[in-house]
Amino acid sequence: MHSPAWPRVLLTYTYDEHGGCYDHVPPVAAIEPDSIPPKLTSTDVPGAYNRYGTGAAAVVASPYAKPNAVTDVIHDHTSVLATIEAKWNLPALRYRDTNAATVMDFLDVTKDTFLIPPEIRGPSLAGPSGAKAVRG
Repeated sequence: MHSPAWPRVLLTYTYDEHGGCYDHVPPVAAIEPDSIPPKLTSTDVPGAYNRYGTGAAAVVASPYAKPNAVTDVIHDHTSVLATIEAKWNLPALRYRDTNAATVMDFLDVTKDTFLIPPEIRGPSLAGPSGAKAVRG
């Protein structure tokens, strides 16, 4: 955030796996990435790439990020590609990023909310794992 590049940064931090956490929303149908069917063997579970898995967390950081933003828009990992493609007017790579939502619903490009970085305090020295923690 203290870099001279900060006013032009859009950082998206995504998790590749859901980590086995409970998700109260059942996976929804997804657009297949292309017209090439998966190569399944006789021991594979039948299926295709037409369903999302459980939700995976993501963080969008930018000086233009909406504070505490949460959205009901379905995003997936190709939302990062869709955002890059939209920003630089690039063609989509596959069907899925063609139809993916960008991360623009997390941003307000008319207002630089975090252009001056907020103060981020370090961990407490008196906390349960700090240097002054009581060991028993």
